[in-house]
Amino acid sequence: MHSVLTGCSIMIMSKRSISLYCWLLTVLFFGTGITDVTAQNGVRIAFYKVLPKGAASVIDTQSGTRLYYNPEEAIITNKHIASATAGRDENFNLHTVTLKLTPEGTKVFAKATAESVGKRILVMANKRLLIAPVVQGKIEGGEVQITGGLSEAETKTLAAMVSATIKTNGEEAHFPMSYFASLDNAMLDKDVDRLKVLVHPDARIEHSNGWVQDKNALIADLESGKVSYSEIRWETIEEEALEQNFVRIRRTIKVKGQFEKYPFDMKLSVLEMWQSQTDGTLQLWSRKAVKISE
Repeated sequence: MHSVLTGCSIMIMSKRSISLYCWLLTVLFFGTGITDVTAQNGVRIAFYKVLPKGAASVIDTQSGTRLYYNPEEAIITNKHIASATAGRDENFNLHTVTLKLTPEGTKVFAKATAESVGKRILVMANKRLLIAPVVQGKIEGGEVQITGGLSEAETKTLAAMVSATIKTNGEEAHFPMSYFASLDNAMLDKDVDRLKVLVHPDARIEHSNGWVQDKNALIADLESGKVSYSEIRWETIEEEALEQNFVRIRRTIKVKGQFEKYPFDMKLSVLEMWQSQTDGTLQLWSRKAVKISE
């Protein structure tokens, strides 16, 4: 089962094959223009309930209706987003951005959609309306997929800009999730400039087959095409801890790609050590991956 959010309504639909995430929220918006909603400091995503009257309003250009909301009462914001990843919907041949909600965000959104059946919800980016669908049922899966008339470059830009603003929420959360989201996207995009910033000069990267790289080899092998990734998707965070000036994070990821001439598709348990720098940022110090049998 998955749920689809269109410009008209949210519908619960069935599929022959059940995906890993059994509930999927798909936001369709057309001709928005990502450059219109991005900024140097990132994209601020916000979902709002539509109210009879509110402190602010927007015009739904599809219907010409004025929709009211309270800017101080957002249902979902960037603090509820754990990751933003660009991808592709092969069924509809569309480029996508998938937002994975935090556990708290999943609960909040499930409650809000349950209370809003038959009503509209605003989906906004940097205070600009993207879409205003009608909710047809409770959505409780914790994954939001934005798709529609977007180019590959636009989806990557949107994912990167949302990732730039993601921060952990709560006293027990020490690790800004945008770091490993940025690392994953940089490896996917072969973004050398971003990798030079994110990876420590003395970093050690150990792969599941025992292959070991340092920072220079990591960058060189991506640039040469010796290794390439078509998908890096994190699924769970299993451990997070502070150790002096290091953050230790263990997470489960799904990776697809090619090593030399050989394709790979596997699930990994990844242990990463991120070192705190004098300017307050973090750099990847070490990374060890172990294959998980499925």
